[in-house]
Amino acid sequence: MFHAMFTPKHPHIFQVISCLFLVYLSWGSCFISNRFALESFHAFMLCGLRMTLAGVLLYGLTWLRGERVTPSRRDLKQSSILAFSMVFIASGFLSKGQESVSSGTAAMILGAVPVWMVLGGWLFCGDPKPSKAQFAGLGCGFSGLLLLSVHQGISGDDSAFGILLIFCAALGWVLGSFQSKKFGAGSKLSVMRASALLMTVGGLQSLLWAFLSGEFNGFSLAGVSPTSWAALAYLIVFGAIIGYTCYFWLLTHTRTVVAISYEFVNPVIGVFLGWLLAGERVDGIIILACCMTVTSVFFIVSQQKPRAER
Repeated sequence: MFHAMFTPKHPHIFQVISCLFLVYLSWGSCFISNRFALESFHAFMLCGLRMTLAGVLLYGLTWLRGERVTPSRRDLKQSSILAFSMVFIASGFLSKGQESVSSGTAAMILGAVPVWMVLGGWLFCGDPKPSKAQFAGLGCGFSGLLLLSVHQGISGDDSAFGILLIFCAALGWVLGSFQSKKFGAGSKLSVMRASALLMTVGGLQSLLWAFLSGEFNGFSLAGVSPTSWAALAYLIVFGAIIGYTCYFWLLTHTRTVVAISYEFVNPVIGVFLGWLLAGERVDGIIILACCMTVTSVFFIVSQQKPRAER
């Protein structure tokens, strides 16, 4: 039954498991890395530096591997659209939101991405109507996020505006994921080169906004702490180069349900690392909200039915 989760291309199971593991590791730890990097960098500046450097490095790597296909005008247009959703909004808004929201809370909100994926696929992309079990999962997920938002707002640990920004980041990622499946079929670029182009364009968009919004005013590299430099390096290598490349490969070679399965573990990893490395508060309400979010994802994903084109 496991092989039925894959597309007709039937990628080797070792490739799928390896990519899933790397996505779990990379993105599950990005929330705490963002927090440490934000101690010295501003939000969109951080996003821009991370993505631009990652994109340039990844593009250079593809060149060393012998790839010489240059982006077409269509590739540039599509990358600009995807970059706005999946980099500027998804990563930029996440960084901005994490200025006033704990890494554990951010991880749980982003953990509800499959909720939006199922709803978006049904309402806008012609996917089947969610089953009763999926609707139950959607309700559980919404309830968990509502409980978390109210609890964190009342306790004063997180700002309501920061939580709203991270919700927008989640929606940007979902929109970009749907667009990437539509755009990817017509491109001659490899997954790595397409990812490099996406990150470079999105990084430049973020840097432009950082400049226009005054984030560079008074900024000095001498004031960046070693911890923030290390966090930025981690975000470039793992959060961007490895994470994005593996995710897009999974979207292309497996069903969407497989690609988004990292959302099972991201909330747990995010909450645990926030508590372990940054001393973030974890109480019964937060654990309950985390369990509700993970449970909702399980019900939603387990009820997904394969589609012919996947």
